[in-house]
Amino acid sequence: MKTELTDRQQKDLEEMIRTMKAFLEKEYEGATRKRNFHPKMHGCLKGKLIVFSGLSEPVRQGLFKEPGEYEIWARLSNAPPKVGKDTGSSGRGLAIKVLDVSGPLLSPLDPIGVPTQNFLMTTSPILSASSIRLYRKAMSAVLGGLWPRIWFALNPFHWRSLFLTLKHAAKHDNLLAVDYFSGAAFRLGPDQFGKFVLKSNYPQLGYSLDQPKGSDFLRKQLVADLSKSDYSFTLHVQLYENDRRQPLDDTSRVWKAPLIPVATVVFPKQEFDFPERNEFGEKLEFSPWMGLLDHEPIGEINLARRMVYEELANFRQTQ
Repeated sequence: MKTELTDRQQKDLEEMIRTMKAFLEKEYEGATRKRNFHPKMHGCLKGKLIVFSGLSEPVRQGLFKEPGEYEIWARLSNAPPKVGKDTGSSGRGLAIKVLDVSGPLLSPLDPIGVPTQNFLMTTSPILSASSIRLYRKAMSAVLGGLWPRIWFALNPFHWRSLFLTLKHAAKHDNLLAVDYFSGAAFRLGPDQFGKFVLKSNYPQLGYSLDQPKGSDFLRKQLVADLSKSDYSFTLHVQLYENDRRQPLDDTSRVWKAPLIPVATVVFPKQEFDFPERNEFGEKLEFSPWMGLLDHEPIGEINLARRMVYEELANFRQTQ
């Protein structure tokens, strides 16, 4: 299993980070910098993650070793690099920070001040850039403007990545009705690997506000729903068996594996759309490398994410 980058991959990664920083400098000149991706936050929610009792041995690892209840913070967002309307087809994100976890950590203490396990999930079951080289080229196209996008799209070697990105973008009516995926693979203890899938327990939810959908309707719907009731998701694990059905290093392929429920994520009835909470949510840092050693991120793209997330988080905080 690859644990370090080649010289070429390192150069690609450094160039990509320069591109991402240049975009942020230009996009937020004179203003507070947001994230390169998932800059539009719909809400920062308080919740709980409840690990089930009686889990089978294959998944009883790390966070799921013992039944228990953890406080969490969750940030819901739109994926595109520019803050735009909620009405278009897009990926959405749900990033979870599980607080006060126990066990050896992958990195120093989370900036929030306690040991955490982060789950970064989106509405796409894949990450369409399956290599760092393609990751760099895709970032240059997405962030570089019209002509870089055209040149990227004209290259037949990029067509599969473009197809997958478009295939898994969608219009969504309610963020509490959507399923979310980790996209990349992670360790489950010392000898196993898996992916995480968060399935809504309320897939029937839709848009219910008595007004036309505006540019921020997903936040307004979320505010309305959580002002009235609790909502929940079920967190599942998919176990690795072989590279044919569950490729560890190719994030562009959907895993074919059963879903094993391991925990419930509960968002109790709450108010969250106020300045202090919004400011807190914007300052939260998320990374797949903030977590337990038992859930170490796996594969080339995850290795890239470690450097990208750290560099860009520091860049935002030190402007």
